[in-house]
Order: sequence, then C-alpha cells, then structure tokens
Amino acid sequence: MLSFDWLIAPVSADTFFKDYYERQPLLIEGRDPDKFKTVVTLEEIDRYLATSTPTFPDVFLVDASRELRAEQYSFPNGSMPGRIDLPRAYELFQSGATISISQLNNQLAGLGALCRAVEKYTSHPFQTNIYLTPPNAQGFKPHYDTHDVFVLQVSGSKHWTLNETPVELPLHGQHYDSAVHTPGAVTREFTMHAGDMLYCPRGLVHSARSTGETSLHITLGLIGRTWADLMVEAVAEACLSSPALRANLPIGFARTDFDQAEVTARFRSLIGTFTGSIDPNAIFERFAEEFVTSRRPELTGCLNEISGAAAEVSAETKAVVRPDFVHRLHEDGDRLAIVFGSTRITLPLQTRKAVEAALAGAPFVVCNLPGPLDEAGKIVLVRRLIRDGLLTRVGGAVSASTTPRADATAGRANGAARPVAALG
Repeated sequence: MLSFDWLIAPVSADTFFKDYYERQPLLIEGRDPDKFKTVVTLEEIDRYLATSTPTFPDVFLVDASRELRAEQYSFPNGSMPGRIDLPRAYELFQSGATISISQLNNQLAGLGALCRAVEKYTSHPFQTNIYLTPPNAQGFKPHYDTHDVFVLQVSGSKHWTLNETPVELPLHGQHYDSAVHTPGAVTREFTMHAGDMLYCPRGLVHSARSTGETSLHITLGLIGRTWADLMVEAVAEACLSSPALRANLPIGFARTDFDQAEVTARFRSLIGTFTGSIDPNAIFERFAEEFVTSRRPELTGCLNEISGAAAEVSAETKAVVRPDFVHRLHEDGDRLAIVFGSTRITLPLQTRKAVEAALAGAPFVVCNLPGPLDEAGKIVLVRRLIRDGLLTRVGGAVSASTTPRADATAGRANGAARPVAALG
C-alpha cells in the first residue's frame, strides 16, 4: 500500500525528518527493482502520449547539449495550439532529448494515489514530473530546484552528480541562474537503478545522465508552505488592521539632510505593533483549510457504490474511509460540517462521534459506530457518506460481533440512542 513509510523504507520517518529533511540528500538503494512500477510504467507513459492530446508546456523536451524550442515538436496553430507532434518528438528523443511530462498525477491513477498518500502524511501539496531519457543522454544542465524532490527510478538507470548548495532553502522565486550561481565542487556521484530513491533538498545543485539504457524516473515534488509565507500573510493582516502601518513614510525621507534615526525608531515601534496584534494560529488554520480544499479526493468507484443493489447499506455492512482521504471537521451551531476538496457537507452535530470513527481509517461495521445515533440513524449516516464519496464498502458480510459495541450498547441502556431520519 502506498504511503510515506513505503516511499522511504527502510529509513524511518522519524530519522528522515530529523537527519535529512531540508538538510542533506538521502539515497536509498538495493530495493525491489519493480517497486515503482506499481505507480507507473513505461507502457502507461506510452499509452498516455499516444491516446491523449498532450500539449506544451505540460509535455516538453529538453536536452543539456542543445536548445530545443517548442515549435520543433508541437503544432503552433490549429484548434489546439501547442499540441505535441509525436513523430517529431520521438525523433528528437532518439537523438538525445528527454521527454518531460508535468503533473501527470492529475491524469494517471497510480501517480495520483502516490501524491495523496504523501500529502496525507505531510500536509503539503505534491506533484509529479515524469522524465523519459534515451540512453547516454542528459536532460538538464546542473541546477537546483526551489522545492524538495524525491526521485524515484522506475526503470533503466541514471548517473547522478551532486554539487554544493549556493542558496540554502530557496523560496519559489529564487530560481537557479547560471549567470549568478555556480554548481560548486562535486560532493557525491552515484548511479541510480530501478527501485532506488533519492531525496534532494531544494537548493542542492544536481545533474543526471542516463547510462546505456533508456531511463524512466518520477520526480515527486513537495510544493511546501514556508514560514516566509506565514510571515507575509501576518504582515498583510497587520496592515489591514493597523492605521499606523498604513501611514505614509515621513515627509522628505529622500532628502540628503533627512535624519534616518527617526525611521529606525518608528520601524521598531511598528514591529512591536505587528507582533502584538497577530494570531499565528488563525493563519495556520487558514493554511490548513486551503490545503484540504485544494486536494482532489479519489472518487473512483463511487458511481458503482451508489448504483442498484450495490448501494444497499444495513446494520451489518462493513465500510472504510477512502484511502488517504483528507478532510476537516467544523462545528457550526447544531451542525457538523465535513470539508474535503471543494465539497462541504453538513450533518446534525449528534453525528460527530460516529463520523470521527468512520473517518478514522480502520474498517468498521455500521451498527458498531459510537455515539448517540440509533441503528437506523447509523445506516442513514453511512449511506450518506458513501453517496458523497467519503466511504466505500468492504466486500463480504461481516458479523457485528467482530468489533466492540460497548458504546452503542451503553447508549441504548442509558436511553441515549436517538433516530436520525435525514442527514441532509
């Protein structure tokens, strides 16, 4: 099953975040050469290019030894400008060009599932770039990325060269510029084979060249929120609430006889105003909400779940939350809101305990859900959550005695069970 632990095994998550994350590269070698073929294969890439309508810049070609222009492998005009001319693209590929496909996680199920798995763990968005390189070729010159990447070698092999870090943890706008930055000394060289994984923190200069066989690798990019993002938001909020921060600079500040000591004193005073008026937790909450609402839930099979006999739910139905489902719960008066992706559904507040248990991750039997709902109410709740794509049934009949019912039984004994006729 795809997970962050699966990605970095046998290194533990604790070790990774303590010793490597945003600090130094990590190379994991010698694993199952078919490990990443569960995510994507060369055959799937071939099928995607042949049967979809790929366009530039989602698909582009690059070669470290020459400059390639989009018009060399795409149609400039027509009903879809930028559509890739595959025969010309493949001709360039045969002569040494790397085919790159951006954000294919939005198109292929395995890549999408991988992104959702690591996003659930990290609370940061991820995207995939695919690089298909012919034998003995190099796509990019030495450079650094402005986001952390996990390189997953799917098939073939590539020889990697790591250099120094000219900009530590660059922001998204601090791109590598060969006129300004230099690769620095080589710090490490190695060859990645199928199944190997490389973590490369942003700012680390690197380059890679395929060996005598075609190379296919996934770059799994972490598009993270930074403390700088939080500080910018905090300053913006402070300015909206403080007239002092919105006041003009002093009159005559550009004159040569202006006393800049006044600026220093005023600035320090305003910093104090800023730090005392901002609640960082409110910004964290907004970032968390934006993360959840920007993720696209996996709803494959939902149509079948709600169709015909397959849609039946009983007290003995076993269900489970969909894999790597990201959501948030909010209380608003007597209503409970579940936010996931661009969807927001509301339920009676008395469903909260049952909802939390249903979305906790472990399979459950409907009648065993905790909280004050009676059996009919639990059936209605689970039917609603299946219909909206949060849950999926687990195949096979399951006895209610396989999971504890203490909470539900106690509720009935105390007269606390209440029917819920409608959960809309």
